[in-house]
Amino acid sequence: MDGGAPVGVYYLNYSLFAEGRRAVDKNGNMIAGEAKVAAVSQLHQIYWLTQATVLGGKLGFTFLQPVVAVTAQGSLGATEVTANHAGLGDFVAGPALQWDKGTLLGRPLFQRVESDVIMPTGLYDKNKSANPGSNLWTIDSYYSFVWLFADKWETSLRLWYAYHSQNPALSLKPGQRAHVNYAISREITPKLRLGATGYIFRQLTDDKIAGVRQPDSRERVFGLGPGLTAMLSHPVEFWGQNRFVGSRTTLQLIHRF
Repeated sequence: MDGGAPVGVYYLNYSLFAEGRRAVDKNGNMIAGEAKVAAVSQLHQIYWLTQATVLGGKLGFTFLQPVVAVTAQGSLGATEVTANHAGLGDFVAGPALQWDKGTLLGRPLFQRVESDVIMPTGLYDKNKSANPGSNLWTIDSYYSFVWLFADKWETSLRLWYAYHSQNPALSLKPGQRAHVNYAISREITPKLRLGATGYIFRQLTDDKIAGVRQPDSRERVFGLGPGLTAMLSHPVEFWGQNRFVGSRTTLQLIHRF
């Protein structure tokens, strides 16, 4: 149900536990060293949907501040994996446009576009492998829709694209990425929905170090799991490449002022 919110100011809280239980290489094989990472995050978001219209859609603004605790253990081959513990993550802000009067095949369709700037404001230490902050700028934009395709049924989709600047501490510029968040659910009662949710992540260009492309550096992962009321989800990851693979549990709470 990712769309169609009435005009107003909203507070959204995301409680997120992400766990990377194994690190895999370009072929999806486990890297020696039994490296593991985990992060517990509290994401505090303000979403303001105004009465102003642009291109027929309502103008909105989002502001998000994560608080993150990370842990790590093991090694990637001979390289020890270390964590920078807990602190503020990178601040996020951006504009949005929302259309809530569309139809598709005669059924209600809600749409939104948003372009966020992720700022390098979070806690960061170049000597640590895992940090609450990224120490680089990212422009992360998406198009989303919710389609009520049948009585009591809906499907939601977000199509994201992200572009990163260089991390000056490491001369590292991550490759551009695309990912899709998806869900399908059925209303059980007016306040309870059950369904499935997940994501597909794919890095489209190679990482660069000091301007030099790094071959076989592109990440990918696929996640799928159950969802409750579209607010509690637990996708489990598989089909990983050049990254940690595990699971991601999210509880979302929303209050409209």
